[in-house]
Amino acid sequence: MFQRSSVFSLVIVCVLFCAQSARADFAGQPILGPLVPGSVVNGNTTGHADDNDGFQSGGHFFEIWNGPDDAWQLNWPGGDLQITMTYPLPGTDLDLFLYEPGSYDDSANYSIMNTGLETIDAPGAVAGTYYIVIDSEQDPGSYQLSVADVPEPASLSALGLGVVALFRRNRR
Repeated sequence: MFQRSSVFSLVIVCVLFCAQSARADFAGQPILGPLVPGSVVNGNTTGHADDNDGFQSGGHFFEIWNGPDDAWQLNWPGGDLQITMTYPLPGTDLDLFLYEPGSYDDSANYSIMNTGLETIDAPGAVAGTYYIVIDSEQDPGSYQLSVADVPEPASLSALGLGVVALFRRNRR
């Protein structure tokens, strides 16, 4: 009896998972952008469709993020990536999700703090097309989104040495 019940449960889980795994990623959704390094944009999720479920694109698996969302395309040249989103409190609860090339169905890089500031860091992000999703549980609203390429420490050191050399040269 236990074996039959376990097999039946496994079949049900497989059917549910397989049906859910056939998501459309971002196909058919309105995509904003494209963004590039240095982009700073303003947006507002109010009145928009609910196409994504936070960690899952193109459908609802967890049924957590049932509010409206925005999806932005990011054309990234490669390197350290930082995405920052600010939004007003109280009354707005937005979360930030990054979908990487080769993983458009699921996001493992996200920020869901509800502090008015959400930040995602992706060190050594490969070049390619990324998608940024701003999603809400139920409190939509306005936001500002910025994309920055974070200089690596060696570049910062070289810049510092250049400033010192310039300063010394000007003193002579």
